[in-house]
Amino acid sequence: MTYTISYTSDPKHEDIQVLYDGLKTHMIEKRDLKPISFFGYFIKDDNGNIVGGCNGCFLYGCLVVDTLWVAESLRGQGYGTKLMHEAERLGVDGECRFMTVNTMDWEALDFYKKLGFNIEFERKGFDKGSVFYLLRKELK
Repeated sequence: MTYTISYTSDPKHEDIQVLYDGLKTHMIEKRDLKPISFFGYFIKDDNGNIVGGCNGCFLYGCLVVDTLWVAESLRGQGYGTKLMHEAERLGVDGECRFMTVNTMDWEALDFYKKLGFNIEFERKGFDKGSVFYLLRKELK
């Protein structure tokens, strides 16, 4: 059998799911860990259009927030804070010990710090002098 490696700039969800399923099998065999599971919270307008939300996953006792976005017209009205509080509650209910989020220095670093996150890791060297931060918050 011959194997090839191919590049896809916008992979299909089903193709990514194959990777997650393979990882799930491996983690159960090696450590009997709970499978990675995903979550999403969405803000919708009266027409059902998504105007904000957050998503992420449960990862071995950690709640990872992958994406938080709120439409420009809704910023400064507390929606981001509400979304993060919902995610935190989900993490607590799911018996996570901590949660993480990442951001760039020009995005929402101060916002996350106000919510009780602390910088766990900093990486420099990105375009235009940008700095990447991984933040962590302990859950009770």
